Amino acid sequence: MATVCFQTVLAEDTFFPAGSEWEVVGQGYKVVEGIAAKNGTLFYTDVPESKLFRLEPGKPEFLMDKATAKANGLAFGPDGILYSACMGEPRITGWNLESGARKEIPLPSPANDLAITAKGHLYCTWSALSAVYHLNLADPKPVKAAEMPNPNGITLNHDGTELWVGEFRGDTVRAFPILADGALGPARAAFKVKVPADGKGLIDGMTPLADGRLLVATALGLQILSTSAPPILIPNPTPHRANYVRIITDAEGKRWMYVAHVKSLLRRLTTLEPGSGEPTP
Repeated sequence: MATVCFQTVLAEDTFFPAGSEWEVVGQGYKVVEGIAAKNGTLFYTDVPESKLFRLEPGKPEFLMDKATAKANGLAFGPDGILYSACMGEPRITGWNLESGARKEIPLPSPANDLAITAKGHLYCTWSALSAVYHLNLADPKPVKAAEMPNPNGITLNHDGTELWVGEFRGDTVRAFPILADGALGPARAAFKVKVPADGKGLIDGMTPLADGRLLVATALGLQILSTSAPPILIPNPTPHRANYVRIITDAEGKRWMYVAHVKSLLRRLTTLEPGSGEPTP
């Protein structure tokens, strides 16, 4: 068996500007997840509490919805609607931020996380069914697009040509080519993460980087994965694991790394540049 080397970095010297520090955005959650942003406003969920929060610059945290059926992953569609994967009921829920209207798309089973292409193809993970499902927002009829062990974290790659899906209890992120009709081609093992002694990487929320690498939340901390170099580990700054990560650019052009650590939501200025695979309304 080949030996894979891993590199632990001093994050302050590598991916964050000098003098930057982790800032607490919010805390006291049961499990904070699903970070998404639009026009400088941040959205995130507390999964067990079925809550959806909105945080506008310079304003206090606002409880936008308190009956989300355990909404988890969040993503904006090309229609500007904020969509969520619901773990409490078999559905996708969407919020129209302009009208306040909600829409619900039935699913055969609850979902965990989701990703949406610029053409409106939505993909979501079902860990319990070991499956990835696909639907077109223009005609939402969910179909099983792929099978893999306990899929969880999911994202598009940096240019939107592949779907990347992590094995929650394993060490592998798989890449599926996205075909013209939104179907998925055969998978390849794209990345390996560093795992603890039990072999469970807890591969969760992830975001692509502009240079083709992948930033992913895992049991041991954030990891930056590459096809040409060993994984880089950024240790957790809290006692809790990293379970979701996004890089969001604010109105001043500053890039922030937002990280969910189960009980708290943190952010820090970063030099990393996110990919553009997912639409940003």
